[in-house]
Amino acid sequence: MNRLVRILLVSVALVPVVMADDEPRSIEIRMLNALRTTHPSADGSRVRAVVIKPFTEDGEILMPAGTIVHGTVRHSRRVGFGIRHERASIELDFDECELPDGERVAIETRLSRIDNAREQVDRNGKIRGILAASNPLGIARGMWYRPDPRFLFMAPGGLTGGAGTAWAKLALGPIGAAGLFGARLLLTTLPDPEIDLPAGAEITLLVRPSRSLKSWGIVPQAPELASSLAQFLSKKPVQIAKADGTVVADLINHAFVGPKSILVESFVTGGWVEAEPLTRKSFAKSYSAFTQRQGYPTAPVSKLYYETRLPDLVFEKSLNSMAKRHHIRLWYGGAFEGEDIWLGAATHDVTVTFNRSTFGLSHRVAANLDRERQKVITDLEFVNASAGTAYLPR
Repeated sequence: MNRLVRILLVSVALVPVVMADDEPRSIEIRMLNALRTTHPSADGSRVRAVVIKPFTEDGEILMPAGTIVHGTVRHSRRVGFGIRHERASIELDFDECELPDGERVAIETRLSRIDNAREQVDRNGKIRGILAASNPLGIARGMWYRPDPRFLFMAPGGLTGGAGTAWAKLALGPIGAAGLFGARLLLTTLPDPEIDLPAGAEITLLVRPSRSLKSWGIVPQAPELASSLAQFLSKKPVQIAKADGTVVADLINHAFVGPKSILVESFVTGGWVEAEPLTRKSFAKSYSAFTQRQGYPTAPVSKLYYETRLPDLVFEKSLNSMAKRHHIRLWYGGAFEGEDIWLGAATHDVTVTFNRSTFGLSHRVAANLDRERQKVITDLEFVNASAGTAYLPR
């Protein structure tokens, strides 16, 4: 990019974490291969990923961004017809890193999590797929996964599901039963339980410290913010609210300096996409993705206001789950010394719920806003879309 956006991050106080010398450190990588159980790779085949955030220790960079991490598919298992296995799984072993100078160093790692994935990683580092029956429409089919016993007696349908109860109580007869069966198949299709992680999926690894990793330099210190700009930003409110004025958990935790066109280009280059407006069509797509446990990369976000205004821009980044995504709302914050200022509230959606009273979907956000703030930095810096980052204490 010829022009770069400057990032100013509104920070809360950070507490240093002291770790034991032999305790694993986390490292963020982005897959260069797809991981699928629909067409599983043979056990023993090689996979690669790229480090997207410098791996540091004691203030020194041990793996710069761009380092290639090599691994092996230890074992891949598909669900198939679901007779032998009810969950798909993949086991990976990343055992070597290729540094920018070409040197290869053996490392000891374990998978910790997959960002924004519907799949889970267990304590042994195995990727475990979803259960097909464990989905929001299980109540209609009478299929349950670890149900709350109280809910079984209160729910319409009990153990047979809402469709079974309707058939039994309404005495629909053969024709009505056939119609009900067809409607159930149409409206409550089970999600595909196979694992299908595309190239670009982001994974957190736990890495044991290695004496073989040399220093690639000192972690650079963030530049000081000009006092005049700091004073300008300090006067800006930080709270976000709903239409009725109810304050929400989101806070202004970013300020970007630069024109709108460069701001958009920076996020798109960083792998983020603009969210669709909330319409009947986008709500229907959201509901479908929610019930099918699928992704919807451009799903709309709820309407939140800053100083009574809806955001001018909304960017998001997800993977294969409607329930999980990174997103940031951006408002124009005025001009300062001839440059545009954009104020952003970045949060991480970690689950989605269905509100029966409003018949709508809503997300719950992670409490650690500093972690989400860092995610934005990581993605923009990895593609060289940032001209620098400074911090402003609250």
